[in-house]
Amino acid sequence: MNEELRRNTVQDRQESPPPQPLQQSLTSALLSSSPNEFRAATHHPFLRTAGEGKVTKHDLSHWLSQDRLYAETYISFVTSLIARVSLPHAHIEDKAASLRWRIVNLLTACLDNIQRELAFFTETARRYDLRLDEPWGGSGSFGPSPITEQYINLFTSFHFDPQQTLLEGLVVLWATEKCYLDAWTYASIYLAQDVSPETDLDGGALRNEFIPNWSNKDFERFVQDIADITDELAQREGALRKVEVFKALWLHVLNIEKGFWPELGND
Repeated sequence: MNEELRRNTVQDRQESPPPQPLQQSLTSALLSSSPNEFRAATHHPFLRTAGEGKVTKHDLSHWLSQDRLYAETYISFVTSLIARVSLPHAHIEDKAASLRWRIVNLLTACLDNIQRELAFFTETARRYDLRLDEPWGGSGSFGPSPITEQYINLFTSFHFDPQQTLLEGLVVLWATEKCYLDAWTYASIYLAQDVSPETDLDGGALRNEFIPNWSNKDFERFVQDIADITDELAQREGALRKVEVFKALWLHVLNIEKGFWPELGND
């Protein structure tokens, strides 16, 4: 084996040792950078109303239809991130020891999860008589709302702009999932224990199905896994030296997320 090949093989196996630990992780820095905007994105009145069982089937169908479009675009977004991962040439038997393999495994899990989520949407909509193509704005025809278009544009931009990095994509992924977890955890605190789900305006879909699905410990661990891998890659790349780029991405997601929750009673 010549010297150059030997050096490349060693580098593949070691994957470049990370720099010294940062005083603050990237995700922690982002969470502390825009507290008011994060609260607005995760404590919307719609979420409290959802927890109280006061969202009608029509309003829930309206929101769920847009969330379905988000979920379907999420698939292409995640695949674009997988395409950005350069796997090591050397055989790595212990994939858990390789950051690049852990990123691939995480993103593959994201794809599996979103497929289950879409099937969950379909089955729950069928059982509770909800629509997954409810028109918005009284137009009579279904399609993405302007705020959903912003999510679609953000996700699809990773397909068409090669300058956007894997780390930027992981920040967007973590930001969307973190907002979702905290938003529905907020909604869950308004679930009254002594209320029959059948009295809810949506027939109990939120109380029985959606809120537990998006505020449980498994989802919490999943979001933490994304944060951990994002922070590890950020540390490896010295991302806090250009933290303003990631703060702008984080704030962009927060602004979209705030607008994604519907104002009840307004079609």
